[in-house]
Amino acid sequence: MRHHLTWTFNYDLPKLGHVRGLSSGWAVNVVLALASGQPFNVNYLFQGDFNGSGEFFGRPDLVGDPFAGTHTPDSFLNLAAFKVPCTLDAAGNCAAGTQHFGSLGRNALVGPHYRNFDFSVVKNNHLGERVKMRIRMDIFNLFNHPNFANPLWPNFGVDFLQNGNNASGRGVGFLPITTTPDVDTGNPFLGGGGSRNIQLTVRLSF
Repeated sequence: MRHHLTWTFNYDLPKLGHVRGLSSGWAVNVVLALASGQPFNVNYLFQGDFNGSGEFFGRPDLVGDPFAGTHTPDSFLNLAAFKVPCTLDAAGNCAAGTQHFGSLGRNALVGPHYRNFDFSVVKNNHLGERVKMRIRMDIFNLFNHPNFANPLWPNFGVDFLQNGNNASGRGVGFLPITTTPDVDTGNPFLGGGGSRNIQLTVRLSF
């Protein structure tokens, strides 16, 4: 990814008054993560040998704006902006002598950006001389900002012919992205991308 920023902030608050047990021991913690999108390829996946290489896995010709008419994750990529790298005849096959390698470059497109803000409040309490109790509330994705995964996931490829093609060989419809980075890499795990979550913990040290 081209840009990535992670900022952490920890601050022990000064005494907030004179109420015993409530005015001291407070702290706040912040983690801010900002990242630009990751590049991805667009291919056709084994629908035909359009470029004549025999691998059945190539890049298309770029014939339009991939992001035209796309304003929501349900319509992230305009598939009609891509075309098979040959001229199709009436039977839907490549006409002789028209096969070529697609004009779309490798990793030419960039997926959605990532924005996340985590916040926590901590209260440290002394329960006698040897026992300490820490109460902590963590809020993950405080602003509930939606983060979506790179279009490559979860199928490890973007197929511009996933909805078929028209008579001229162009893709049909749009490519949606509707899952988050933490569950869309083939194996769900804890991580960024989920909706707002709140966690409350209590820890005793003695």
